[in-house]
Amino acid sequence: MALSGIRGLMRLLTCPEWRRDAEQHPGGIRLGKLAADNTQPVVVLMVGIRINKWRLPWHWVPLLLALPVMIQELTTDPAGGLLGYRLLIGPGPRQAMLLQYWRGIDDLHEFARRPASAHLAAQKRLWRHYAAAGGAVGVWHEILPVPPIAYECLYGNMPPTGIGALRGSRPLAWQMDAVVSPADLVIPL
Repeated sequence: MALSGIRGLMRLLTCPEWRRDAEQHPGGIRLGKLAADNTQPVVVLMVGIRINKWRLPWHWVPLLLALPVMIQELTTDPAGGLLGYRLLIGPGPRQAMLLQYWRGIDDLHEFARRPASAHLAAQKRLWRHYAAAGGAVGVWHEILPVPPIAYECLYGNMPPTGIGALRGSRPLAWQMDAVVSPADLVIPL
């Protein structure tokens, strides 16, 4: 378990991004102004860990090793609702966050509650280690379901990134005909 967890963690650190349909939206810098397709809902899940006490690795290392098990199960499920993820480290070396994009809230809940899944077992281990850590490690997550048209994603001279990499993007012609002052941005109550 520990050796496969270490290998999985190394794989995650060397390849911190994954997209379900990467072949449909290939990488490379796309010149110009682009906007992501926002006609479909998306769920943004952020899961994070913070190492509070470096000198107690037996409390936080098991949490780190549980992450690759969950990611492996998510990325190998062809019917799963995970669209993609990106691992973000920082600020500083003690914090990490896994930013995930899901097709819908029902897909996320179904995966999280699936009986006999590797994820459920890893999640139980995670909470057991967290509870015994006495503050040595912190964990958090935030779920943000976003309906269609309620989000905007703009990119300029960027490779496919975020929702634009997952849903596709289209050229956008925006112009700044006038300089906008901060007073123009104030909305009267």
